[in-house]
Amino acid sequence: MILNPMRKLGLIAALLAAPVLQAQEFTVQTLLVAPLDAASPRIARQVERATRSRLARSANRREVRVVGSDTIENSLRRAGYTNDIKLNDGERRLLARQMRADEIVVGVIESRPGTIEVKAHIALPRDWRLIQPLPVVRGPTPAAVGDSLATQVIRARSQMIGLRRCENALRMDDLSRAIQSAEAAVSSYTASTLARTCLAVALRLSGVNSDSVIRVSEDVLRGDSANIVAAVVRARALASSKPATDAWDYVLRLRPDSLDLALTAVEELLRLQDAVRALDGAGRLAAIHESELRVKRLMFRAYVALSQWKNAAVLGDSLDWQDVAFRTDSTYAIRHIEALRLSGDTLAAISKSARSVKEFPGDLSMYLQYAQLVKGEGPAVFPRGLALFPSSSELHVLAAREAVAAGKRRDALNSLGAAIKSDTALTQGFLQIAQLWLEEQQPDSAVAVIARAPRTGPRAELLRTYAMAQGRQMIGGTPDTAFTVWRRALHLFAIADSVDSRDDTRGLIAATTLQLARGGLVLASKDRQCPPATMANEVLGITATMLERGVGDGTGATELREAYDAMRPIADAAIKRYCPAQSQP
Repeated sequence: MILNPMRKLGLIAALLAAPVLQAQEFTVQTLLVAPLDAASPRIARQVERATRSRLARSANRREVRVVGSDTIENSLRRAGYTNDIKLNDGERRLLARQMRADEIVVGVIESRPGTIEVKAHIALPRDWRLIQPLPVVRGPTPAAVGDSLATQVIRARSQMIGLRRCENALRMDDLSRAIQSAEAAVSSYTASTLARTCLAVALRLSGVNSDSVIRVSEDVLRGDSANIVAAVVRARALASSKPATDAWDYVLRLRPDSLDLALTAVEELLRLQDAVRALDGAGRLAAIHESELRVKRLMFRAYVALSQWKNAAVLGDSLDWQDVAFRTDSTYAIRHIEALRLSGDTLAAISKSARSVKEFPGDLSMYLQYAQLVKGEGPAVFPRGLALFPSSSELHVLAAREAVAAGKRRDALNSLGAAIKSDTALTQGFLQIAQLWLEEQQPDSAVAVIARAPRTGPRAELLRTYAMAQGRQMIGGTPDTAFTVWRRALHLFAIADSVDSRDDTRGLIAATTLQLARGGLVLASKDRQCPPATMANEVLGITATMLERGVGDGTGATELREAYDAMRPIADAAIKRYCPAQSQP
């Protein structure tokens, strides 16, 4: 159709004169009144239809669209539901999704003669944790009850614009605007839980006085005790105060099915040092999430906090095997080691500590724990080991070393005595005992022990070397007339020679007997007594035997032979002079 020019100008003028419509702030929300739970399906359908009808007539169509009864019933019928069936929560959520509902009214009907009562709330499918409880409505007929319920829904919906503005402002991090919008929404509907929840979150994020946050959160919980958002906001606002433990325990009991939230609650209980509640909560979580390692780590920490060392040690062993996060955290390793030690498994604690020191080479706390553990175990390790293995010569030797380090030589002697009693072939044990007797200034006992040491086997050379060294040390700087010392040394050289007779031991024996002979002859000439002359004569016989068997070549060997040749006639003369009975044919 072609308009003439005059008519076209008139139309344009009319359009210019018309008021400019503002763009709508929010999209129209879809409201679903879900099938109500009731003993009588007929009464339920009548209440539902009356509620939907009144809402459709009274609600602002620019804000909300009410899903009609026919649409709902036809959809359920196509899905195979009969008129008398009751929907569970999951089925209501599916219905809300199918109807693309933004808000859903859910309720329960109780009917008595002459009275019908409905307890209902508005839920938000975008976050099923958030609900707006409605006042209980009563009436004599389904129509009257439906009318009253619709009225309450309309009143509760007066907060929705402010709620959405608050949520949008939060997403934009405009906390001031979020608070203003939420407060306006609460003013429009004083029983609000939805807008108050947004207000509590905004206040918490804005850092205002925690008392305000707590007050608003508790207002929400009075209206909706299951509001998990308000419960968490209140718990965080309480911070480290005593009521905070009650608040986090409430969160935990409210939503144990929400793993991350429950883990946070248990973590906070541990931080607040309420390990009893933390362990109880972790135990309930473990029953739901059996294989969740994060729960087990929290249980381990609670056991440690409660000094339940046996449980902590057992759980720590399990986590050390299967949980990488536990195994690679030095703080857990330190706690595990402590639990092992305090539960009585000291060997496992030392083993774990030694491994952990290597795994965490830069952790000073780990090394200090290791050092203290090893140091503290020293006095107990050998008695405990010997109680388990009383015949272990090795443990007795180690215990002796520990006793020597502690300056307890007598204890060391006892341990070494037990060691060589358990193993008579333990050459080193005999020599250690000898050394201890020498330190106790009892050389005769030392020589006696060396004489009992085994002279065959792989450690025989050790005995030979030790005996020679101790003999040389004894005679160093000793005068010729100190016969007792020279005899001890001679005994030691004889022991060494009995292990393996070589030039060096025969040379030492020859030199020692010459010294004894010289001392005896000096004493005989001085006292004119026979015994020293006799002794000199006897030891020169030993010297002759050693020279005959060979003392090697070189200057030392020549000097020994010359000394013997010079001393032999002097000894014979002394025998004739001081021992006439021995010199007669």
